[in-house]
Amino acid sequence: MTDNLIARTYDLRVVSHINDAFVLARPHKFKRLRPNCYQISNGMRGGNEAYMTIEFQSGYYQGCKIHGSIRKWYLGALSDKDLSSNGIEEAFRLLAHKLEIDFDDLCKFTLSKVEVGLCGTIDYDSTYVKSQIVGYWSVSYKILDGEGYRQFATKNKDMIAKIYDKKNEIRSKIGLIKSSDEREFIEKSKTLNIFRPEFTVQNGSAKVNAKIGIKTIGDMIKHYTRLLAFFLKNIKLYQFNDNPNLEFIPIKGSVKELTDYLLTYAINDLGAVGVRDVISQLDPRYRNEANKKMKKLQVNTGANNQLRKDIIKALQKQSLDLFREKM
Repeated sequence: MTDNLIARTYDLRVVSHINDAFVLARPHKFKRLRPNCYQISNGMRGGNEAYMTIEFQSGYYQGCKIHGSIRKWYLGALSDKDLSSNGIEEAFRLLAHKLEIDFDDLCKFTLSKVEVGLCGTIDYDSTYVKSQIVGYWSVSYKILDGEGYRQFATKNKDMIAKIYDKKNEIRSKIGLIKSSDEREFIEKSKTLNIFRPEFTVQNGSAKVNAKIGIKTIGDMIKHYTRLLAFFLKNIKLYQFNDNPNLEFIPIKGSVKELTDYLLTYAINDLGAVGVRDVISQLDPRYRNEANKKMKKLQVNTGANNQLRKDIIKALQKQSLDLFREKM
């Protein structure tokens, strides 16, 4: 379930041997990006090649950080699989081997960013499902749409909830095929409804520990159940459009019916989080009146929505199946 991460150590004795000479002597394993910054290849070919990055920081706080997608690095850049509990350990053992450091030393690196996600297959069109998720948890999470994804994030981005429509992402790659591996992957995957929720905690090890209950790479390996619990808790916090097929059916044919319909349509499109955000911008004297009006129009974020129930049930099952996998 682990994907992108940032891990740090301030014990430079562990990595003191990694320098330009070390990298140049191992051209098939490493690339020099710039002084004191190197990429570690996963050794795969074609579109599945991926890199982790190791970077040395100078200044008052001298240290070393490793960052990148451990999932893509270990399973391949084109993989739609996720790391099981055993897979996470094997991935970090391989990384330690390539860096020529002791695995136990790597396990002591502290985590300042952790991304937890799952490539789930669903019975609904993934592009449609992405459009029906209109909020996440509270008004402090702002919505942002990108190519193939929808994101909800706090102002300082210490917590981010993302939904990837992998089918849309695959479509965007069709004109950029670099290898036969990518062509085969696109042909195999573009008809699948691959829906990936991801939750990122970042901006410090204290935040990672508070949200997930892990501090180090070693904790991540040992306490896979905490990653699972974090994922299962957060998928329930997505807010779904409760009336995606709202129709205008006037009874009196009045202008009020039209304005109420347009307002209800906007409410369902924004979701409760979006509505609260809009109301918060009103003069405080009128917020209660606005809230009453919204309540009359039955603002609902889809707690009993069948689409929501089906998506959460599918993700729960697939994440638990992943937990039970041996590799």
